Amino acid sequence: MTTDGREDVRRECDKLGELVVQARLESDHFGTGKAFAWEWLLEQYYRRRREGESEERERTERTLKAAEDAAGAARAAAAGAQSAARWTMVAALSAAAAVVVSLAKYW
Repeated sequence: MTTDGREDVRRECDKLGELVVQARLESDHFGTGKAFAWEWLLEQYYRRRREGESEERERTERTLKAAEDAAGAARAAAAGAQSAARWTMVAALSAAAAVVVSLAKYW
């Protein structure tokens, strides 16, 4: 079959869709263009597979980005809590110093 025949089969396959092409291959509809129809089906399969891998990769990257953001937020919260704990200790020491000073005034 010529290149024109190949293109004709490919155009027909594009119009019909995968399921119809599969059914027509089983009924020997394509005749000598059967190999081109199989080739078209394989291309569709591999294209879908590549797109699926791309989607999976993007989903994984989004998940990793979300995990990194959550870890960053957790680090920031921990740093904030640590700072708050320090200021609480400073406030407690200041209060204790104030009590000592006020007691020293009365002695």
